[in-house]
Amino acid sequence: CQPAGLRVEPRHILVAAIEHTIPERNVKVSAGGLGKVLDQMLREHPPGIMSLVHPMFGDVDYGPLDEHTRFTIVVDGKDQEIVVYTMQSELNGITRVWYILSHELFNERVKTAPYPSSMTKVKTLR
Repeated sequence: CQPAGLRVEPRHILVAAIEHTIPERNVKVSAGGLGKVLDQMLREHPPGIMSLVHPMFGDVDYGPLDEHTRFTIVVDGKDQEIVVYTMQSELNGITRVWYILSHELFNERVKTAPYPSSMTKVKTLR
């Protein structure tokens, strides 16, 4: 129970989004407003740990990343592997840990068109 009027600062938050920024690497995948919000959050969030989970885009140079883990998912009855890479930085007391997910469907995308095609297109439905 939290006493009335007492603000509790989060110690660890998780952010997962298609749009993303890694300022130290000049990486920016943004289609509009969400990218701007993430930029501000990376600079101004209260001190603590921020875990950021994003897909890896094929036309983005992420620089050197450490392989964190691999796991297999099942899509339409077929096994598919996801490789998770990581990097970390600190700014203003915020420990920022990026988890970048590599999968062929993500790697086919480009930063200028980060979102999946409309579900009304025949190619998408096949």
